[in-house]
Amino acid sequence: MKFRIQRDYRNDVHYVWCSEHFDSTKLDPYAPGFKTASSADPANIYKRLVEDIATKDLHSSKIARQKTTLKKLANDWANASEITQKQQEEIVYLVDNASFQEWRPLLFLIPLNLVAERLELVPIERRASGGKEYIIRDLQRSEFEIIEP
Repeated sequence: MKFRIQRDYRNDVHYVWCSEHFDSTKLDPYAPGFKTASSADPANIYKRLVEDIATKDLHSSKIARQKTTLKKLANDWANASEITQKQQEEIVYLVDNASFQEWRPLLFLIPLNLVAERLELVPIERRASGGKEYIIRDLQRSEFEIIEP
């Protein structure tokens, strides 16, 4: 759903919060990022969302947070005149009426050499644990591959 909204309403420019490693539990125990908090570990987030979708979990906390975030962003974008009021209403409708399948996780494979200069290290007080987390505010569609379940 987030990918669709950014593709259709944000000119295919994507805001992503990302990690250097997909599954921190597979790292050497002394490596930076080992045992990243489960709420920030891409493998754990992926597995949890796949399970919530498979079981059609109406109380999925991950989906609920995404709905709240996307509706807030649509409001912010409309207030900043980055999208129209009609587009904001469309986004809210899409979010409120999306099927479980539309919340399926997508993995973005992002080559570091394409984004290294734009990676922002998330301040430690905003991270879920000591592992490094990054933000890319303007990821272009040509800069990543999508891996679907």
